Amino acid sequence: MPETILMSATAWLLFAGASFRFRREAGTTGRGDVRLLRFAATALLAVALFHCGAPLTGERWVRLLTGASIGAVIVVLALSAQPMLAMAPARWLLLASRRATAAVRTVSRPQTTATNR
Repeated sequence: MPETILMSATAWLLFAGASFRFRREAGTTGRGDVRLLRFAATALLAVALFHCGAPLTGERWVRLLTGASIGAVIVVLALSAQPMLAMAPARWLLLASRRATAAVRTVSRPQTTATNR
């Protein structure tokens, strides 16, 4: 149950980072960043569903909804108190994606040397 709460709280933070109100705190710069945050949040909620520790019955849904509700309350309280600090996971995800994109661009760029000029 604690991992469900933690994963769903992180997912709600990523969803909050994609929302219009908290985009500045999350550091989103474009539509691609918003899509990335929404996709990652959806994936985390799906993982939380399959990690609830119960067979695929009504109990799993109850555990997921309970964990997601507790996680949402934690996120609302954190965003009310310190939105910049609370949005750290969203900023880390966006920074990692930007670094990966920059690395791919560097590798895929044609190499020029002094002898080729």
